[in-house]
Amino acid sequence: MIKKMYSITLSLAGICQSVHLVQQLAQSGKCDRDAFKVSLQSILEINPDSVIKIYGNHEKNLNVGLKKLVSILTFSNFSFSYIELIKYIFDMMIVERKLKKDHMATCSLKKKILIVSSEYYINNNIHILTSQLAKIYLDIISSLGSRILVKGVKVFLQDFTIQEKIRCLLLSGIRSIVLWKQFGGNQIKLIYFRYYIIRKAKKILFNLKN
Repeated sequence: MIKKMYSITLSLAGICQSVHLVQQLAQSGKCDRDAFKVSLQSILEINPDSVIKIYGNHEKNLNVGLKKLVSILTFSNFSFSYIELIKYIFDMMIVERKLKKDHMATCSLKKKILIVSSEYYINNNIHILTSQLAKIYLDIISSLGSRILVKGVKVFLQDFTIQEKIRCLLLSGIRSIVLWKQFGGNQIKLIYFRYYIIRKAKKILFNLKN
């Protein structure tokens, strides 16, 4: 587990980045555009050479997620928003477990993502990618039966474009959960190795400043 701490920390930051952006969109109708793009592109990396490649080949792309991860694990901003964010993560974990048990859904998801990925690397259009990934979420993830109820400002939640972005980010979060578990992560180990994860995340953030 200690040897895998770097990969585990990055994948947890990926989860935190996704849910934080979901909150931003639901509450303000906006989110960090660069972080959003990184989260979307992480879904397309099915068989990466390394964990960092999933997140655009640079730790700075997870700056938002790393800060949020440290905040969560150190309980530094305990509030309603904090509780809501934790609930989103737990809800995504439930969906990931259902997906893992459904072999047909998993195969279909991989096939559709590969098609979308090949198209994106030709047209490089983030808007088309957003629509395509949102549809994949509706077709496959929503059909699993576990809804992730996102709370926020009604006018933003009713906006179709924001709905699509939120679905993409939830899919991105689930992808990062899959990655986290591939490196042996689970909820018990998260508690047990919390100190090591905080230390690793802080070290990455410190290096990004220098």
